[in-house]
Amino acid sequence: MDDLIRELIPHAPQLGLYVAPNVPAEKRRNALSDYGDGMGPDEVMALYDATLTGNAKDGALLAADRLIFQNTDLEAAQTVRYRDLVGVTSKRRLLGGRKVVLDVNRGRATFQLTMDFSGSGEAAQYVTRFLEEAMHRSARADMASAAPDTEGDEPAATDVEAVRAALDELRAAGQLTKADYHRLLQALGADRGA
Repeated sequence: MDDLIRELIPHAPQLGLYVAPNVPAEKRRNALSDYGDGMGPDEVMALYDATLTGNAKDGALLAADRLIFQNTDLEAAQTVRYRDLVGVTSKRRLLGGRKVVLDVNRGRATFQLTMDFSGSGEAAQYVTRFLEEAMHRSARADMASAAPDTEGDEPAATDVEAVRAALDELRAAGQLTKADYHRLLQALGADRGA
């Protein structure tokens, strides 16, 4: 994700965007102590400072596997793993700026979280683009790790008795002709002339 962050998020202090290794130490320290619980200083690959004062006590921290953000001190900090994202949308705010709506899936629950970009609507487009790509890459990686590795493996042996039982059920239900039943059994090498 480090390369993806560098590719999609510019180091643009005028927008409140800082990309490692150019994240100011004081901003990183303030963000981590205010809302970045559980993230180490070396994990911060990018920071969005959403404050008007520039102290970075509200905003977002982006790491290799997740982001942590806080819109204001009145709201709890939110941690979102990229692999839990199922949707990312940037929307215009009624009174100016933008918001990024995150559809997050955890287990059987899908819910929405909103990141506030009132102070820098332009920064929202960069963060949105990164989060969309991080979501897609995480999904592809999850699918690839879930796919069976069949390269070089011997094909699994067919359970002839299980196939025969399934064919018997189809035959009994009238969904398989006698001729097709025997052809399929012959293909399995299991035709006993039944």
